[in-house]
Amino acid sequence: MGRKFLYGLIALTAIATTISSCQKAAENASVAAPKSIYVASGLCNSGSGITTYNQSTSSRAVTKWASDTGKFTEVFTDLNLGSNVSVNTVPQSLIDKGDYVLMLTENATTTGDRKVFKINKSNPGTYITYANDPTAFTAVAGHITRSMAQDVDGTLIFSKSLMAERLNTLGVRLAKAGANPWVNPLAATGNCFTGAASLIGQVTLMAPFTGMNQGKLIYLHSGATAAVNRIGIIQRTGLTSATAADCVVSNPAGGLAATPHVNAPNLNGPVIFSATGASPTAMVYIPTPSPALTSGKLIVSYSGSTATAFDNNTNFNYGVVMWDITETSDTAATIGNPVILWRDESTLWAPSALAFDSTTNSLFVAVGGSPGLVNQTTQNFGYNIEKFTLDINTPLMTRVAVNNQPFIIGNAYTKCISSMIIAN
Repeated sequence: MGRKFLYGLIALTAIATTISSCQKAAENASVAAPKSIYVASGLCNSGSGITTYNQSTSSRAVTKWASDTGKFTEVFTDLNLGSNVSVNTVPQSLIDKGDYVLMLTENATTTGDRKVFKINKSNPGTYITYANDPTAFTAVAGHITRSMAQDVDGTLIFSKSLMAERLNTLGVRLAKAGANPWVNPLAATGNCFTGAASLIGQVTLMAPFTGMNQGKLIYLHSGATAAVNRIGIIQRTGLTSATAADCVVSNPAGGLAATPHVNAPNLNGPVIFSATGASPTAMVYIPTPSPALTSGKLIVSYSGSTATAFDNNTNFNYGVVMWDITETSDTAATIGNPVILWRDESTLWAPSALAFDSTTNSLFVAVGGSPGLVNQTTQNFGYNIEKFTLDINTPLMTRVAVNNQPFIIGNAYTKCISSMIIAN
């Protein structure tokens, strides 16, 4: 009896141990592993008053960093190496596609390297051409590829400074009204642009309205005057210079500065702007599902537009602002209620890129490594990355910092930061 009892006890213990181990494994599996920040270092937009790195002095690489600790993980792909691209080709914009990344590139000298590449995460040293339509990637002076977004139907929209193009799922250019680019602001069109475009620095797409298969296009437009610094929304069908109806909505004629801003509850300071205003440099769009009254919150970084805008003591020049986006039909939407979430220019100077992790409500902001300097190349520092927790309801941004240091300190791989994404 004693021996049988002992054997039974051993068997029960083994079963219990197995069950416990399985439960712990299941619990561990349910906790998502921290994601990575993919950081592209190309030609960045830090505001029209800021001098920054060019195609020959930028890092020209995509690196990975831990989103929870800020630790360097690896060089994902280096455009300085190999035979994939020509000298001085830079990464401009990234889109995560699960097993692979789409990368928009720019080269003002060898314009044939203006492309969208597909890079498999398992083999990041090999570039597969995803799109290179020669008409879309024109070799016209001043057309610098900047930003890229993908619609739910798989089509891509990318900006090239003065306009934007749309590509189908085969990478072929989709023309608007004949042979025009998808967004063609060659003349004043409604309120979306004041005269010819200066810099369509970033584009993103809303979810399609009910029953539609494409979404409206949100864009940032930057320039050297207050009137042209604006946020706008364009119809899902594109925009020509001849059709005012293509412009869904934009800031008033005075640009960002013409819409009254307010400080978040925890902030104080002037909310007025200088005559030249501040440039919108980067954005992330955060959908707000029902029962929210808005369709989404647009988080936008601002940077002073002139060399004399050094701080936020007299005017608001540098910071992060949250806007309400409300879509009411397939052809109508509004932009309003700008709230300043962050205005400490000592930690947020010359912002160039934003990324948002919805699983942790973390906002990452790429900023100049030399606060207070108009020329970011003088000290040869890489751009820093600041991390914040973001509460869009209060609203509130809280800096995540150890010993008051940036989350990621500028380095040889961050000169400067043109795009960031959160991905596995």
